[in-house]
Amino acid sequence: MKIYEKAPAKINLMLDVLRKRDDGFHEVEMIMTMVDLADRLEMEELPRDTIIISSQAGYIPLDEKNLAFQAAKLIKDRYDVSRGVYIHLDKKIPVAAGLAGGSSDAAAA
Repeated sequence: MKIYEKAPAKINLMLDVLRKRDDGFHEVEMIMTMVDLADRLEMEELPRDTIIISSQAGYIPLDEKNLAFQAAKLIKDRYDVSRGVYIHLDKKIPVAAGLAGGSSDAAAA
């Protein structure tokens, strides 16, 4: 069985960076809205304990650096899932454009 999920882009209408947290990330306050642009994820269960990411975009990491990979790994670890997943990312959101493509992909995964 395949699962298809839309990962919408967003734009910040207002962004204020607050304090730095103990984990190295920053607290932020923002007002944002979605735009009519989205990545699409196609996911399929694998019988073996692995996570495989693919994409037509040649400029995104397909390993542990990918946020969708990290989200899948977190789910596997937290819920003791022994099977794997194949995730194909159909990238439409530009990388490093501030449109939350990677974060949206992780949420969709």
